Amino acid sequence: MTLAPALKEYIHDNQDRFLRDIARLAAQPSVSATKDGVEECALLVKKMIEEIGGKAQLLRLDGAAPLVYGEVMRSGAAKTVLFYNHYDVQPVEPLELWKSPPFKPEIRDGRMYGRGVSDDKGHLVARLKLIESYLKVNGEPPCNIKFCFEGEEEVGSGHLDEYVAKNSELFKSDAVLWEYGRIDAEGRPVVSLGVKGMMYMELVVRTLNQDAHSMYAAALPNPVWRLVKLLNMIKDEHERILIPGWYERVKALAGDELKVLKEEPSEAQDLLTTYGAKGFAGGLSFEEARMALVSGPTANIAGILGGYTGPGSKTVLPAEVRCKMDFRLVPEQDPDELYARFSDFLSSNGFSDVKVERMTMEPAARTSYTSPWAQAAIRAAGQVFGVKPVIEISSPGTGPLYVFARRYNSDAVDLGFAPPDDAIHAPNENIRLDYLEKGMVWMGQTLENYAAGPGRKD
Repeated sequence: MTLAPALKEYIHDNQDRFLRDIARLAAQPSVSATKDGVEECALLVKKMIEEIGGKAQLLRLDGAAPLVYGEVMRSGAAKTVLFYNHYDVQPVEPLELWKSPPFKPEIRDGRMYGRGVSDDKGHLVARLKLIESYLKVNGEPPCNIKFCFEGEEEVGSGHLDEYVAKNSELFKSDAVLWEYGRIDAEGRPVVSLGVKGMMYMELVVRTLNQDAHSMYAAALPNPVWRLVKLLNMIKDEHERILIPGWYERVKALAGDELKVLKEEPSEAQDLLTTYGAKGFAGGLSFEEARMALVSGPTANIAGILGGYTGPGSKTVLPAEVRCKMDFRLVPEQDPDELYARFSDFLSSNGFSDVKVERMTMEPAARTSYTSPWAQAAIRAAGQVFGVKPVIEISSPGTGPLYVFARRYNSDAVDLGFAPPDDAIHAPNENIRLDYLEKGMVWMGQTLENYAAGPGRKD
């Protein structure tokens, strides 16, 4: 079943109003790292669900950002799709690099600029407006729709699992439309089927009770050198992690997944051009890099702070150094188990004095491209864009998809309208206006295909 002409006409005729609503939500700050505006934004999102005709409520936990739940149900529907999005955004710094104020969305040169217009408020509003379109034209959506809009995704979704556990019936669904979606540099829609997990931690090495003059380096231990020695032990020159047992649960891609991966274009080569790298990490070949982005664990140094880093010179021997690290995980790897292995690794190598501050712990999750939900999205992409979509077996990024995959065995896909140069998490975040309408129609066609197609075989 294809999308009704009246529905597509409504979506087309209301694009300007939909953009105003994206700007309205993006104008409300909601920086979860600082909690700036988070409460106010949750209230606005609840109001916007109610404005389209849905039922909405705020769920609360002590110390957590509100979670906005909503629903629009169809009488007698056999299937339920949950829309997951987040209303929180990244900090805006460095502010001086923005060409327009980040919380005053501005349209110029065929794009809207502002913090959150792509990640993730633009996608959130587009999905609400798609359901509004169904209600205005058809009176109901093609299947039951639930909304799960959280306010802590950008800081690791620390309370999402608890929210869902305490309200398990509310979030029960057959399929999940994940937060975000892309259109690649060639204008092809991307169907993304999973995310890597993450173990994020901060290492603290302290060898003195106060900074010392560097003339004492001959006698006093320097924590930065100690940290460097530790970091050099974590992985080898080929990017392989050396912590014992790290790859014990890592499984190779199945034959059909490997075939899909090799048939699809990869962003690997574009990464070298975009970021000016002379080659892939660890001397990887293109094929090895393509594989690693989808199915390879990583150990990344996200930042190091210690000693004097200002202008000029200061002869100091620092007392302490801090290092933030993120380890990306693949399906079957358990963050709690790997954290224990990392702790054992420190002890067995004489680094028991290194303090580890445990932060994000998220397992990976992945949906088969053969599932009815994935196939509905893949077919819809061809119907709407007239081209074969790019099938991404798994994103190299991370999100709390595991919460729904583990509890409900829900299939999930990522699809939307973000251009490859949308600058998420950076100054001048943006969306392309001409992609918004097509992205909404693609989401609608996916719902139609899924509602009319076979159910999931568990």
